Amino acid sequence: MAATPSEPPASRPAPPDVVEPLTRADLPAAAAVLAAALADDPGFRHLFPVDSRRESELRALYRMTLSDALRYGLTYVTKLDGVVTGAVALYAPGGYPMTAARWWRQAFRIAAIALRTREHSFGLIKFGDLTAEGVPADAWYVEALGVRPDLQRAGRGKLLMARVFADIDAGEAPGYLETTKPLNVTYYSALGYAETSARVALTPEGPWIIPMARDPRKAA
Repeated sequence: MAATPSEPPASRPAPPDVVEPLTRADLPAAAAVLAAALADDPGFRHLFPVDSRRESELRALYRMTLSDALRYGLTYVTKLDGVVTGAVALYAPGGYPMTAARWWRQAFRIAAIALRTREHSFGLIKFGDLTAEGVPADAWYVEALGVRPDLQRAGRGKLLMARVFADIDAGEAPGYLETTKPLNVTYYSALGYAETSARVALTPEGPWIIPMARDPRKAA
């Protein structure tokens, strides 16, 4: 799930972070950043309702996500003085959802997630199915985006998305993502995404999965 709060005006200097591919050594730190960044998203508050467990459950989830994206997708991080400050996971067209073989490769991590989430694991499976159904086969899919909470609103999300757009626009394919945080719709709209279809309700009262797409662009 993609999420980054509103950024400051463009006149503010870009953060001094570097953007580089995620390495396996940095995977735990990147998973922790995503877990902290996304812990307050309405969708995850619904899926992981126990406040004291949510971040640890999300860390396990994103270790699996990033492990798969390292092998089958693209993953980037921002770093400040060698410390991971933000992360994004991206799949090329046709790279998502995961195949049965890829699920099997992640069997140990899936078991760990089920153990951590316990009574909420079936809801997580349903959520995964709902999001996977909406991913267009021809689109670059931003599966996760987040910045460390204490460093948000300084442009790191835009640095990561600029790297994403370099990949998307090189292939002249559309982009796609989902969010469950209505505030993010404005943020992603400013980056060229637009809502594509009806929002999908996790319960009749919400929260809602909000699908957004970006038209293909030709690389400059």
